[in-house]
Amino acid sequence: MSTNKLQKMNIFIKMFIHLSFLIYALNVLQQVIGHLHIPPLPESYWSWEWNVQLIPFYFVGDLISQYHYSQYHSGNSWFFWNAVKLSFYNMLLLLPLGVYLSIYKVNSLKRATAIIFLVSFLLEIVQLVLSYSGVIFARTFNVDDLILNTVGGVLGYFVLEQIKLFYRSFHFNAQNVDG
Repeated sequence: MSTNKLQKMNIFIKMFIHLSFLIYALNVLQQVIGHLHIPPLPESYWSWEWNVQLIPFYFVGDLISQYHYSQYHSGNSWFFWNAVKLSFYNMLLLLPLGVYLSIYKVNSLKRATAIIFLVSFLLEIVQLVLSYSGVIFARTFNVDDLILNTVGGVLGYFVLEQIKLFYRSFHFNAQNVDG
């Protein structure tokens, strides 16, 4: 391929990555916020007691209690599988962000973790403020969401970094064998 075609291809790939990131970011925002209510819902609809969960790893106890409940009901509890599904979705939500951070060459796992955690925290704050104001359906500020979102994002970053390392070492070894 000529140099001009390679440059055009690189520009296209970069634009595609930026556009896919924008679409991903808008999708995350829609998943987190949901539907807007205009006019806002009444204030009595939201409460600090029910909409803020500050106990870390509460979801683990929830999974265990739902599992025990399901054992008494033929092992097929909707509540247990819903808790599993929600935990998985929380991990999945920011997994692509970790991949994008690796693509955008964030150089350290520590820095990527901090960025992913801050994005997750910002999403939780947006949920809290918009829920409290009644603009969106009551959502919870949940420390477990912060943990699971961060774990998912770090997993995405780590996996892509490992793939890049494997590719570089494979490519380097292939050049040494050929050369």
